[in-house]
Amino acid sequence: MQILKFTILTLILLTATIQAKIIDKVVAIVGDKIITQYDIESFNPKKVKQIYSVKDETRREVLLKKYYKEVLDFLVNQYTYEIAAEREGIKVTDDEVERALNDVLKQNNITLEQLGHVLEQNNLTLEKYKYQLKNEILNARIRSAIIMPKLVVTDVDIKHYIDEHQEELNLADKYELRIIRVGSEDEVKKVKEYIKKRSFADAAIKFSKDKSSKKGGYVGWLKISDLPERYKKIVVEHKKGDVFEMKDGENFVIFYIEDFKSKYDVDDNLREEITRKIKEKMYPEVVKSWLEKHKATIFIKYM
Repeated sequence: MQILKFTILTLILLTATIQAKIIDKVVAIVGDKIITQYDIESFNPKKVKQIYSVKDETRREVLLKKYYKEVLDFLVNQYTYEIAAEREGIKVTDDEVERALNDVLKQNNITLEQLGHVLEQNNLTLEKYKYQLKNEILNARIRSAIIMPKLVVTDVDIKHYIDEHQEELNLADKYELRIIRVGSEDEVKKVKEYIKKRSFADAAIKFSKDKSSKKGGYVGWLKISDLPERYKKIVVEHKKGDVFEMKDGENFVIFYIEDFKSKYDVDDNLREEITRKIKEKMYPEVVKSWLEKHKATIFIKYM
């Protein structure tokens, strides 16, 4: 009987040892860090449980393989990220993580025990949550100290952004126009001679048949899209201060561009907002490039 008990105990211990070895099997090495099967299984135990509950063996294996690959790739990248940060002098200590944890407790007015219950409901352990806090601090430091200084936005970048989003931003070139409408080429000549001696506004009051004549021909600030189609091409070909004319049906219209505002002339607040959005778009690619550069010199091995 004693021998039987000893044999059973030995088998139990042996089985437990084998299981421990299986679940702690090293699946990858990144620098001086290792990733085990346990790390992958415990990354999202709820997901793993759902996968193992699938009755169809083939589908279960496909889902499990996909889960393993996604989690392993994530962990390899995360460890690469940490090592790259350490190389550039950025590290997060355990004390800093504890302080961050205490801040969370204080801000939410809860105890560590209460936080534990919340984490448990969300299928998280305290250690996993601390790891998340550590990553948040690390990411913030990498962003401000390493990545952001690499994000340089030029005037050309801002112009391209405005071109692509001008409707969304409600931006367009604007022209401040005055016009004079007359009935013949001879009148056009008279008007031009008069403008040389006086002003365009005076000429409009004296000669123009347009309803704007009493206001010195002033029609105000207009986007190109606001102009009649027949006027658009000739207006965009000219600049501030130009006087030019075109035939318009039986009449002639003389234009004066009193002022011009480019769609690219934005105020400081909008320029800052556009710059921020451009940097947000650039950010993932710069991070990827920075990470790939370090990855090339970090020992990574899949087991």
